[in-house]
Amino acid sequence: MRLTFRRFSRSVIRLKHEAQKCLKVAVIGPPNVGKSLLTNKLVKAGVAAVSSQMDTTQKNQTAIVTEGSSQLVFVDSPGTVGIRHAREIVRSPDSRILSDPEHAVEQADHILVVHDATICTDYILHRVLHMLHRYRQIPSSLVLNKIDQVKQRSDLLALTRVLCNGLVDGKPVVVKKHSGGQLAKLCGKICKTSHEMSLHPAEEKEQNEQWQEKYKELLQKPTHKCSWGETKQLFANIKGWSNFQDVFFVSALTGEGIDILRDHLHKLGLRKEHVFKQEMLTTKKPAIICQDAIRAEFLNRIPPYIAYTLKISVTEWDMQGEVLQIVAEVECKKDRIARIVVGDHGLTIIAVAKEVNESLQNLLAQQLFVRILVKVGGKLFDSLRYNAGRNITKKSIGL
Repeated sequence: MRLTFRRFSRSVIRLKHEAQKCLKVAVIGPPNVGKSLLTNKLVKAGVAAVSSQMDTTQKNQTAIVTEGSSQLVFVDSPGTVGIRHAREIVRSPDSRILSDPEHAVEQADHILVVHDATICTDYILHRVLHMLHRYRQIPSSLVLNKIDQVKQRSDLLALTRVLCNGLVDGKPVVVKKHSGGQLAKLCGKICKTSHEMSLHPAEEKEQNEQWQEKYKELLQKPTHKCSWGETKQLFANIKGWSNFQDVFFVSALTGEGIDILRDHLHKLGLRKEHVFKQEMLTTKKPAIICQDAIRAEFLNRIPPYIAYTLKISVTEWDMQGEVLQIVAEVECKKDRIARIVVGDHGLTIIAVAKEVNESLQNLLAQQLFVRILVKVGGKLFDSLRYNAGRNITKKSIGL
């Protein structure tokens, strides 16, 4: 079952005589820069799980928006991490968290590199740079996200200049002082010229022969096959990417700048048939969306190292009258972990179920009820019996 959204199909009419356009967009960047929330805003639906913690997205997910004859297919990818991080922090045996960002890129017509405008890093992560260099033939744009949290927006121009090596679409970025700090003024100062890309950027020419040899060697390997240290050392003196065609300033949280970005991507659409039906929103099964939403809410409420290890499954998906009844099970390794998952007096599990219920109801436009069961060793966890066995009284937990 694939998720469709009827409100789109009623409001959008595709003219038969109008040539179809389609653009497949890879959304890449470091963890926790807002890629999934950006994707949701671009397709106007919460199909991707979002949390305040990194590594909420652990494999590629496809989201679609079709407006008129133009279809945009976004592939939201996991944050670019190293092998050690995947094994020790996320504790993921699945290699997709490492390889999926590049899989998204190699199939894309356009690349969106998302950068957190609020953090103090004035460079593009070396893992992202490696992919951009490997797939330099694919057009790319830089998206500076979270601008709602930037106090002095004129500073974004200086950051843009560094991240783009002073060039956007082949023309120098000029940093000028101006009043107002409005988004339109910032965008207006990013000048555009031809779409021709330099095959040998200056930052590569300036490196020594030893670096050039290492560069050629590593570019033959997929990014996830290179060690974290190798790509970090290779791009230690390179901060940006000279071949960005455009730069966009957005806030995925407030929606500022999103329409400008979406409209621009529609204009870049290639003359080809749509990949998906007009009403489709995502290739993810609704049950998987539910599972991801549950994990995301746990990431917001319990230690991430615990949330990453939870085995979540949807065991019931049943229409009863006009209400969709959903039952999900959360399997924990030990009783003490289950107690954290449930929370004191069940407050954590209740809060998670409430948030998931609301988000799914908005997405599916369907009245529903989500029930979450916590199990240990396949058996339903009894928090009262567990607390009694450990002599946990109201006084001992400060109630």
